Order: sequence, then C-alpha cells, then structure tokens
Amino acid sequence: MSSMHHLQLLFNDARMGSLMDTLDELHSAASEGRLQQVTTLTNAELIGWLYELVYTATETMAEIQRAEVRGDTTLHIVAKSEAS
Repeated sequence: MSSMHHLQLLFNDARMGSLMDTLDELHSAASEGRLQQVTTLTNAELIGWLYELVYTATETMAEIQRAEVRGDTTLHIVAKSEAS
C-alpha cells in the first residue's frame, strides 16, 4: 500500500468524527464536573493536551488554506498557433 493511499485511509470522515466525539465527551464531562471519572490526567495535563490539539488543528487549517491559495503555480509554455 502506498504512503499516500495509507494517509487517505487514515484521515476520513469516520476518523474525524471519532475525534470530534471524543472531544465532545470530554467537554460534557468537564461541563458536568466529572473529569475525574473519565481521565487520570490532571487538569494541567489535560489543558496542556487541549492547547496542543488546538495549536495543531489551527496550523493544519492554515497549511490547507495556504495550499488552496497557492494552487497550481506550474508555468505552462504554449506554442503559438500558426493561424495567429
């Protein structure tokens, strides 16, 4: 299996949905005051992980947006038509 094909399988709707579900469950536990029931991490450790996740997600979005803006920057040489 090629590396690119492997990455396409890794990052699909199901995996992204699973990540969202995990974060949503963590949010529910935090808002209901039951973090100690769902994690062994300290609040400081958990906040550190969340900052890392937010940073990585923000950087990933910026990279995707930069790639969209750059688009195809390949120079194409086109031969002049004899009819012109």
